[in-house]
Amino acid sequence: MDTRKSYFYYIKFLMMIVGIWGLSDHNSSRIKKKFYATYSVLFQLVYLSAMVSLSADLPSLLKTNSPIAMENMGRFIFCLVTMIKMVMCRSKGVLDLIEDALRQDRELFVQDDTEIGNIYRWHVNFDNKIISLIVTSAALVSLSIAVIGDANAMRRFKKGNATESPLPLHYWYPFNTDKYFTFVIIDQNVRPTLVLFCLGVVSAFVNCLIIFMRAQLMALQFNFRHFHQYRSHRSPEDILKLLCIKHQGLIKCIGQFNASLKNIILLEYTIVSITFGTVILQITAKNQIVVNSLALIFTTIQLLAFSWSSNEIIVQSSELAVALFESNWCDQNKQTKKLIQIMMMRCQRPLCLRIGQLGLMDLNAGMSRLKLGYSYTSVMSKRE
Repeated sequence: MDTRKSYFYYIKFLMMIVGIWGLSDHNSSRIKKKFYATYSVLFQLVYLSAMVSLSADLPSLLKTNSPIAMENMGRFIFCLVTMIKMVMCRSKGVLDLIEDALRQDRELFVQDDTEIGNIYRWHVNFDNKIISLIVTSAALVSLSIAVIGDANAMRRFKKGNATESPLPLHYWYPFNTDKYFTFVIIDQNVRPTLVLFCLGVVSAFVNCLIIFMRAQLMALQFNFRHFHQYRSHRSPEDILKLLCIKHQGLIKCIGQFNASLKNIILLEYTIVSITFGTVILQITAKNQIVVNSLALIFTTIQLLAFSWSSNEIIVQSSELAVALFESNWCDQNKQTKKLIQIMMMRCQRPLCLRIGQLGLMDLNAGMSRLKLGYSYTSVMSKRE
């Protein structure tokens, strides 16, 4: 099997780069496994050090009521949420979910049916585009931070102004930054790049799982609609029973996803409005307009990608009953018709992803977060 064509090939590669791919490759040697485990720990320590550097000066900044404090607070919260996601990605529940998704991926990959293959390939291409969009937008934010930091540093050296801070990020350092200024500039280039790349990969991974569920639902729709055309020694009733088992497996998979990630999605949806509003305030205050504009785009892409993908789960699961109705059910025997009726009754209850206990994760939820962000901006602007 050509793994380059598999659904999870690129996201697996990216997750291995940031050290959060929790499944071990049985073909790898013991030395490679130990090396990757060490690399994973070191990468996450770098990420943790960035969170510590952001939060160390936060109490003193908050006392000054400075816009920089809100900026650092927003960045710290995003880093914290991503760190929790990284831990969740290595939890047993998520690892079991990934293993099940990889098994389903292999089954879809070897499908002989042309239509199923087309559905699978479309979702592979679409998911790769979403991954590229999210990771690229994160990379643009990190690049802008690095470029602005370097430009400010050069301006400081030319002007000889020791009082003007040339650093785009307000990291805490346990030493004199003027004395080790070159190291600080390198650090302000490297750590934000690693952190934002990791943030983009983790967000892309969660979205990748949701889109894969959509692919399974659409493949199941096709199977429901054409169950009577299967070239098999099995009867239509037996084929329907197998499809019913697949449907139950998909229901279990989505339930497992909700159980594993609903709280972290709740946390992200809760803080995204504040972060969204804070970034807008920074832009209106003309504070690092380029960086904050790109951060605003990145935040919006993340939110809308999650919302659209999860909304599609609701839509496509609702279409399963329609697919059964459009099948050749009228020509089946009484037992098969009864089975179809039971399956249609179950399909009337759409599958959905949830934001904790607050409700469904759909487009309405995403748009309400954006509106809440604008409301937060309006309130904070009036206070100033």
